[in-house]
Parts: sequence; C-alpha cells; structure tokens
Amino acid sequence: RDVWKVHGLKQIGHLTVTEFPTSRAHAHLQGMGPTTQSARLRMILSGMFSLAVRYDVLPVNPIREARPVRTKRKPVRAATAAEFEQIRAAVRTYSTRQGPGPRRGRLLPEFIDLLAATGARPNEVLGLDWSDVDLLGDPPTVTFTGTLIDHGRIPGKPLHRQDTRKGDAPPHTVVLPRFGVDALTGLVGVSGMSGPVFANRNGGLSSLANLRRALRAALPEELRWATPHSFRRTVATVVRDEHGPAVAQQQLSHSKLSTTEAHYLQRQTRGPDVRATLDKFAGQRSVE
Repeated sequence: RDVWKVHGLKQIGHLTVTEFPTSRAHAHLQGMGPTTQSARLRMILSGMFSLAVRYDVLPVNPIREARPVRTKRKPVRAATAAEFEQIRAAVRTYSTRQGPGPRRGRLLPEFIDLLAATGARPNEVLGLDWSDVDLLGDPPTVTFTGTLIDHGRIPGKPLHRQDTRKGDAPPHTVVLPRFGVDALTGLVGVSGMSGPVFANRNGGLSSLANLRRALRAALPEELRWATPHSFRRTVATVVRDEHGPAVAQQQLSHSKLSTTEAHYLQRQTRGPDVRATLDKFAGQRSVE
C-alpha cells in the first residue's frame, strides 16, 4: 500500500488497464531508477493485471515484459566478534546514560542480545510471550510462535501480535546460549513472567520502529550499517563457519537452503586447504 501510494496512485492510478501497455509500464518502472521500490511496484502491477487476465479483460499480462532498473545487491555483511562487542558496549552506554525524561533504549541491550542468541527475525523476538520461554529446561529454549505486526501494516489496526510466524511457518524452537539466558533473566524483573517478554512501560507490546530508532542513535558512525536484521545474518554466518550451511538453515528455520545461502551468509573469500587433493590429481606426493 505504501509503495502504491507513493509511486503509483497519482502517477498511473487514473488509467484504465487497457491504457497501460507494456511500453508504458516499462517506461514508468525505468523512470523510477535503480530502487527496490520499482521492483515492488512491478510486483503490485503484475498482481493487478493478472486479475484482469483471469477475468478476460486483457489477453496477456503487459507487466510480464516490463522491467525495473536492475539494482545492485549489497553483499551480506555479518558482524565480527569484535564488532558485536562494540555494538553491545555502545548500546549499554546509550541505555544507561542519565538524563531528564524516561530512560532511553530501556529494552535495547536485551533485544540485541536475544537477536544474536537466536538468529530470529526482529518482530518474532518482539512477539515473544513468557509462555514461549523455558529457562529451567535442560537445555533452556524459546519457541517462536508468532510475530509482531507494526502500526499501519494492516489498515485500521494498531501494533498487534499475529499468532502465526511469517508465511504461516510452524513454531520454531531455539536452544539458548548462556548470554541469551542472561538477557531473558534480566527481563524477568522488568516485565514479570507473564505477557509480552519485551513489554513497554504500560505492559503492552514494543514497536520495532522505536527499537530500530534507538539502535541507530546508540551506534557510532562506523557501526551504523548494523540494523536489527543484521544479527540474523550474523548468526547464520557464525553458525555456518562452525557447523556448515545446513545447520545455519536449521537455526534460521528457512524451508530452503538456497534462501539462507543467498541472503544471510556472508560470502567466504578464503578457499579450504585442499593441497593433498590437488597434488594427488597432479600426480604429486602430498606434503604433510
């Protein structure tokens, strides 16, 4: 809705479907430049015109051959251990700074730690209820059963919890490392042991937009590339490096390994030590 409102409604919304051939659609998308919004608008238009084709208003979908300007995908970036510690230190400093008014970034340190302890999506972490947490289990776990839907995502609905995960995926249980247990233990004194884990000052849900804004304010310039979603990529990369890509896929709960590899794993730029294999191929004795 936001993409259509900004890039489609005033520009092409007055046209009928027969007044928007492929050439005009292509020119409009190209005129938007290399932005992700152009690809999203193409997806919206494709859905509109697919409906027109199904009802025999048009013989073919004119959007099929229209193309947005190709965008250059940014390489996946994961935080190093040193960068993660710098982020945590900056967040702690920001959230404990004394000043007038309410405490800033009140839930930010625990939020960052739990993102890095689980690899879950930010809105799934914020959608956690205490009934999803088992700190006394052996091992301790959290189970992600829903996700937060922010203000305005659904017209007329405020911030609320959706009781299913993205794409109606089944609940996903993650074993907690020690620092994840510590983060949740610290939140017990903030929100108690019932209701939302990341409860705001009124006991309600906390918005990702607010925490994203607080993180941006907390980080120094050289670390502002890090967003809440960066920790999902970081976890995937760290797990891949130690246990392989299949385990990283399991940790993130992707249905396809290709999704994990294409969007969440920082590219490896050092080849493995395969000297013995190559020497054998070339008829040479391997050097121990």
